[in-house]
Amino acid sequence: MSRVRNSPPASGQQMLRIAIVHPFPWPEVRRGAERYLDDLSRYLAERGHEVVVITGTHGRGWRDQRSDGVTVRYRRHLPPGPIARFGITRVETFGMQALAALLRERVDVVHAFTPSAALAGRLARLPTLYTVLGHPTAAQLPSDRVPRMLFARAVRTATVTAVLSHASAAALASSLGTTSIVLPPGVRLERFPPNLEPRTGPPRMLFSASLSDPRKRADLAVAVLARVLERHPESRLGLSGEGDAGWVLAAASDLGAPVRAAIDVLGAGDPTEVPARYRSATVTILPSEHEAFGLALLESLASGTPVVCSPAGGMPEIVTRAVGNVAASSAPDALAEAVEATIALAVHPTTSSSCVERARRWSWDSAVGPAHERLYEEMKANVAITPGPW
Repeated sequence: MSRVRNSPPASGQQMLRIAIVHPFPWPEVRRGAERYLDDLSRYLAERGHEVVVITGTHGRGWRDQRSDGVTVRYRRHLPPGPIARFGITRVETFGMQALAALLRERVDVVHAFTPSAALAGRLARLPTLYTVLGHPTAAQLPSDRVPRMLFARAVRTATVTAVLSHASAAALASSLGTTSIVLPPGVRLERFPPNLEPRTGPPRMLFSASLSDPRKRADLAVAVLARVLERHPESRLGLSGEGDAGWVLAAASDLGAPVRAAIDVLGAGDPTEVPARYRSATVTILPSEHEAFGLALLESLASGTPVVCSPAGGMPEIVTRAVGNVAASSAPDALAEAVEATIALAVHPTTSSSCVERARRWSWDSAVGPAHERLYEEMKANVAITPGPW
């Protein structure tokens, strides 16, 4: 692919060369982490920085150049083989591939999204930011000894360790006694043009998360639907996300034929289809456990659709009473009560505008992106880190 000239840096801005390291690329893998990586790399390139994404592939490694000016270096995943019995996966072995690539790159800063990638950055003697993607309570740390040791070492040796929410910062301090900064992902507002009309008519609930990850609790969304149908019999639930929905539909069937009939399996779809799903919904529900942030909530708000979440992790830091409800507990009855309150909120003529305004707090262009740039500059200069606005 031909090289695209990036925009020149703004006056007074440092032009940095930044390596972003994660074993899985977007859109081959469509989770919040990969969305974060893709948005970040594109933002930095648009700002005039040189960006190298080091990521994994199951095929032969090759060098590519995307049309947005971001260099992507694919490295073949190393199967763990016999050491898999120690809990070693491709996530851990990718660190060796990342180290080899980083030793050849002349970058100013490394931004790593896994422990092995962070350790590779430090072994390459480069300033390294390690973003902990999960919600690091003691119960959620890796159970196997080697991955757990790698995680602890990455947190303690990274130049800066970041988490996605204040709840995750508290969890990390409790589990490892380590301090961190809060640096969340953001939303590209232009990709989620809002529907500012009041949400009237039969309620349409949307669950937008991986169906393969039981921690996202798609089955709990189904249990909530069963209760909402008692008061709103024309309600529907859309399941939007990658993975097999069979187990979720089985749970719905156990609750009765009317519940199963009210579910639409939308699948992952093309990334360009997802914003319309948010715009057509009355409420987006994310009943996850151990959620560090909740990017789906942010995308829904940007689309003008109010949200409901469980009180777990960092999600309550996104939701205010003007744009949705945090359930009193993760029980189906409590979540259903929050959904019904949000259905009533969605009818109000100013709710959609309030949702969009709330999402602007995490805009890549005006908030999240500049915070990343400032942190990279401070790391390169080896000066005290300025806390972000979150």
